[in-house]
Amino acid sequence: MRLRLKQAWLKMRLGLATSALFRRSYRARRFAYLAPHIHLADPSIAADIAAGQVVLGGRSLLCGDRSPFLVHPPSEGFVRALYGFGWLAHCDASPLPEVRAHARKLVRDFLTLPEKERSPIADHPAVVARRVIAWVTHSGLLAEGEDRPGYERLLDQLARDGALLAVYARRPDLGVARLHAAVGLAFHALALDRGRRAIPRAEQALDMALAALVAPDGATQDRDCGTVALIAADLVAMLALYRVRQIAPPPAVASTLTDMIAFLRLLQHPDGGLTLMNGGGRIARDLAGEVIRSRRGPATLLTSAVETGFERLENAHAVLIADAGTPPRRSCAGRAGASALAFEFSSRADRIITSCGMPPGADAAIARAYRSAAAHSSVLIDGDGLGSLYDAMMVTGETETRLRPLAGAVAPLRARSETGETLTLGHRGFIDRHGYALERQLTLVDAFAGLIGRDRFDDLTGEARQRLVTIAFHLNPRLVPVRLSRPDAVVLRLPEGKPGYDQFVFEAPGHTVLVEESRVFEAGSPHNRSHCLVIEAEIAGSTEIGWRILPYMPEFV
Repeated sequence: MRLRLKQAWLKMRLGLATSALFRRSYRARRFAYLAPHIHLADPSIAADIAAGQVVLGGRSLLCGDRSPFLVHPPSEGFVRALYGFGWLAHCDASPLPEVRAHARKLVRDFLTLPEKERSPIADHPAVVARRVIAWVTHSGLLAEGEDRPGYERLLDQLARDGALLAVYARRPDLGVARLHAAVGLAFHALALDRGRRAIPRAEQALDMALAALVAPDGATQDRDCGTVALIAADLVAMLALYRVRQIAPPPAVASTLTDMIAFLRLLQHPDGGLTLMNGGGRIARDLAGEVIRSRRGPATLLTSAVETGFERLENAHAVLIADAGTPPRRSCAGRAGASALAFEFSSRADRIITSCGMPPGADAAIARAYRSAAAHSSVLIDGDGLGSLYDAMMVTGETETRLRPLAGAVAPLRARSETGETLTLGHRGFIDRHGYALERQLTLVDAFAGLIGRDRFDDLTGEARQRLVTIAFHLNPRLVPVRLSRPDAVVLRLPEGKPGYDQFVFEAPGHTVLVEESRVFEAGSPHNRSHCLVIEAEIAGSTEIGWRILPYMPEFV
């Protein structure tokens, strides 16, 4: 009942905001400033769109001479990308007049489509924000050769979208969508020729959203590093827009960007890509690199994101990134994965252990599977991870799949020994259902690119029943697992690796190591077929399972 009242109230507010009377205060006289961007663009994609082959959100639509706005879409992700207009970047990068003209035609198709015939997704907060940012960023393309009536239609739509964003940016029950809306509203105020009060109002909404939805360690409250990268890219462009306008930005914008870049560095592997846990796989390495390089002055390198629960160990030979299991806020749990106590491990040459990421264009059922604990290099007991997923209705009317994490994460500990630095993670979430507390100890070896692990299952009451434990290690798709005569060891080969860094051995003394098929998805990578190393063990009472990843030296194996 309470949710229905909130939905009705929001619907009324949005209806008022988009009425001719209220949207007037968001009506601009013209595009005043061209917002920059750091997203990569590919003119060949624009040529495909002009030819009627539209690939968005990981799905393809062959529409020929028809407008994609009038053709049944292949997926919800396609609709979000289509109505978000991020594809204008590819068209703006094209020097071909016919491609640029086709982009303007598609925008006109959208503008002439009655609002009731548009997909409801077109008015979702993040989609509206992306559309506003795309239009003010590529206003030169949109206004190129446009007549006065067409120009006015653009400004009319931007007035409507600005009014929507003003409502969304002040809704605390929208989760991180509120932050997207606030960022979009700031671009709206800075790039368009509006009244004197537009920028202060937008800055106030942005300050409130940043304070509510960005943790002190630089992560957004949804624990999604993909969201962090996208918001950070927007803030980089926003600060450039402030410089163009010769206006001092709010202190919170620059400080938040600094914190976000430090957080992204914590989650960055030596190859430049982000961890594939919690949305990092949807961010191309080029974009992550551009955001991180945008930092001026000395860079801050975090080793621990205390509020969000990510940890990093690093030495001259390797990097370890781990999730300590801190749960996200419930209203922000729509993207987080069940990655508690999962880790990823890289040598300086390439990744070795990773997560599965997220397939582009994944529908709800597939996305749920890739957010589950089984899609991470983590631990399961009787098939259960340290979190589950459930569907929840949002105030916008969308159905969102949220993470329900098990309570009981233990603060991580660090220690140093002659072998190397050790990170100890713990979780008590399995106690109620399975009777065991879990402790995961990860030691990054100082002498070479190696990792020594110990997973301990503690029967705190002495009454825990026999359980099946599964420990999974998803491999980099470029790694080729090769079995040895011993059942407890597997050699991992990088066919194109640097000599000395191209072979590793995974060992779990006393336990059979299974090799299973897996899939690993990272934006921009053509490789997704992979393997997963699995340790399965029946435990009864307190048990410790040790394993290690070391450079392969046949004379010692």
